[in-house]
Amino acid sequence: MGIITNGVAKVQKSRLSESGLAPLFSSVLVSETVGVEKPDPVIFERFFATSEVAPERSIMIGDGLPSDIVGAHKAHLASVWYNPRRVANTSGVTPTVTVANHQELTDLLTQWAHA
Repeated sequence: MGIITNGVAKVQKSRLSESGLAPLFSSVLVSETVGVEKPDPVIFERFFATSEVAPERSIMIGDGLPSDIVGAHKAHLASVWYNPRRVANTSGVTPTVTVANHQELTDLLTQWAHA
């Protein structure tokens, strides 16, 4: 699994480390290190060019509609919008799936893993 995140590399990598989830990810790409942020599809292209993650086996999961979901759309990736506040989608882009809580996300990923 991999992560594409906007922000300052030192801060984002520290957050990931403190979460205890870092060992789950083989690739982490922070926008500061490539000079481009989501939703620009270039950040997705660079991620796939420098990781062992295949775009055809990837899905973008994010809570940021304008960055994560629009970015996934521009990069031709499936997307899951994590939307616990049930914010209205005014972006003009429809995510592949919308989930409202962690349980829905877990259930979805479990279902897809066994498909």
